[in-house]
Amino acid sequence: MITRILLISMLLWVALPSVAQDDELLEPEKAFAFSAAVVDAQTIEATWKIADGYYLYGSKFGFEVLGKGVETGKFELPPGKRKQDEFFGEVEIYTKSVTARVPLKRTAGDTQSVTLRASSQGCNEPIGVCYPPLTQEAQLTLAAVTTAPAATAPATIDSLKSLSGLLDQNAAGDEFLAPDDAFKLLLEAVDGNTLRAHFQIADDYYLYRDKTSFRSGSDHAVVAPYTLPKGKEKIDEFFGKTEVYYGTVSFDLPVDRASGAAAPMQVIASYQGCAEKGICYPPVNKTLEVSLPAGIAGASQDIDTAKRVSAREYLLAILGALGVGFLLTFTPCVLPMIPILSSIIVGQGGASPTHMRGGMLSTVYVLGTAVTYTAAGVLAGFSGNQLQAYFQNVWAIGIFSAILVLLALSMFGFYEIQMPSAVQSRLQSRSQSLQGGKFIGVFIMGIVSALIVGACASPLLLSVLGLAIASKDPVLGGWLMFAMAMGMGVVLIAVGFGANFLLPRAGMWMDKVKYVFGVLLLGVAIYLLSLVLPEAGLFLWAALLIITSVYLGALQGLPEGVSGWRYLWKGVGVFMLIWGVLALLGGMAGERDILRPLPLNRISAVSGSSGGATVPVNVLFQSVKTVTQLDAALTQAQSSGKPVVIDYYADWCSYCVKMESSTFVDAQVQTILQNDFVALKIDVTDPNDADANALKKRYGVFAPPAYLFVSPDGRLLEQHNFYGYQSAEEFRTTLNNVRAEA
Repeated sequence: MITRILLISMLLWVALPSVAQDDELLEPEKAFAFSAAVVDAQTIEATWKIADGYYLYGSKFGFEVLGKGVETGKFELPPGKRKQDEFFGEVEIYTKSVTARVPLKRTAGDTQSVTLRASSQGCNEPIGVCYPPLTQEAQLTLAAVTTAPAATAPATIDSLKSLSGLLDQNAAGDEFLAPDDAFKLLLEAVDGNTLRAHFQIADDYYLYRDKTSFRSGSDHAVVAPYTLPKGKEKIDEFFGKTEVYYGTVSFDLPVDRASGAAAPMQVIASYQGCAEKGICYPPVNKTLEVSLPAGIAGASQDIDTAKRVSAREYLLAILGALGVGFLLTFTPCVLPMIPILSSIIVGQGGASPTHMRGGMLSTVYVLGTAVTYTAAGVLAGFSGNQLQAYFQNVWAIGIFSAILVLLALSMFGFYEIQMPSAVQSRLQSRSQSLQGGKFIGVFIMGIVSALIVGACASPLLLSVLGLAIASKDPVLGGWLMFAMAMGMGVVLIAVGFGANFLLPRAGMWMDKVKYVFGVLLLGVAIYLLSLVLPEAGLFLWAALLIITSVYLGALQGLPEGVSGWRYLWKGVGVFMLIWGVLALLGGMAGERDILRPLPLNRISAVSGSSGGATVPVNVLFQSVKTVTQLDAALTQAQSSGKPVVIDYYADWCSYCVKMESSTFVDAQVQTILQNDFVALKIDVTDPNDADANALKKRYGVFAPPAYLFVSPDGRLLEQHNFYGYQSAEEFRTTLNNVRAEA
């Protein structure tokens, strides 16, 4: 939830004017001093003393009482000031001070101590920065009550509450919730080898699917590989297409254990979410403890297949494997064998059977090959339970990607991957000794010859087996390989029924089918590498697209009189060339999505800048990750006689992204930074990074985006520092002022 809050804070920073600050930005607890007092047994008053130049939003207050048998009612606030906000319209704010009256609902009981937890959010108007939502606490002692209190809310409020659909009272009065209120997480043990996670997401909030993960905090039990349920697709202005969760989400987490005895287990949950109204919170890392009952040591309980792979995904995967098998038929190593296999199947030297019998024998042969392939797929799926646990790191994914590249090169004809000749010869002699023309002999022949024919198509067979391993599902693995075998046998069955006219002639075109598979294998390898090296993803996609376009003749002229197919392939090549160039430009600009290599917001920003960008933004700034590196960079800047600009950045900070996509691509801004400044960038994306937190404390930075300026003699130019967003024109003015003073 904190992530969401920071995003809205960034939006508010842009809405407010960024001006030079004369006073140091106060810490939140000093800017909004909090206190609370007990009015009577059923009422508490919470008071904020607000520093000059600061204000609190009236819609951001929320209260919670931590104590047995105590709940808060609908709180009351005095009238505030009206303010026109650029993003949220007309809002109510409080300055100087504000007191909220919080009624309590209590059961009968004695005097008791409770904790009042109050949430709020405020901004500094002169500087133009908004703080993330703030949670403050006060210890209070409540007087005893003898009876359950009557409803404390006035009738008018009860009427409003009924009209609002009996919404939660705190939610109705608190537009932005604390993370634990917006994203409630419960973890329970279903049995000794399965945990179940429940997310209860507040209305108008959502969680990012790709930022939700769980890992073990214990040595004796670990969270085994799992699959999160599908989310709802959402298009983010800056981060592209993603999946999010709304409402209630539940899923199971398998557990591998060293011992089967009952024991407690710690689980570290990581997640990040946002509010629909414009703020995102930093990533949350929460440690939960759950009591595991007795279970099975060394193996996680299987998760129901329907929970891991939807029926639609199942069907698409099987149809894909069927299509791969069918296309494999038209490769040089399979198609020429079909007439030979057909003659062996129906019997050597005997009378020609009927078309029906020939078709039945061919079908039996294909089913024999399917048995071999299906068994391999089932074994691969079973092995996934063990292998995938070791596949969740950079080295494993890198090695697997390298294998895919080697397999792709074999499809391009650089070398052949095949079974040892001695083994092939033995299998060939055994298959020829079987009597053709009889169903049992043909079925066994299919089982044995699958190893011979499969050796020729080994790159794609291994790739499908890899998918079976990745799925951790022996049933899916078996279906994938069965579908692939049946796809390879479609033409053979058709020939068996007498449809020889459907059999195309062998030729150079078969090599092109292999090349297509080779490109697909490279695409899978790049996709996997993009998961662990996202910065390199678009560069790899660009290389694949551009090189493929060259092979398709995108850069070659067409002679007169060529067929329409040549024009078609050249057109495809030109399309891939353009896409590859866009991917290359997007990679240089820091983009990561191959489907949106240059988002429209970035294109408009570049076109609106003066003269266009000259260098990529990631080249413009020098990355600084530790205090030691910062000191070294400042020392180097002093020797060069240039002032320093320090950019505090985070991936989840929308206006950090906006600065990079609009302000920093301006040609004049880049010229000034390159010629007259030393530009440093500090990434504070991870709130738990000790080095990043130390760099924030170095200059008292609370949250990004923050821009600090240091003179050549090492002085912090506080009058020019600012939080939030500046347009290219505003930022050029700031740089010129710093340059003039330095």
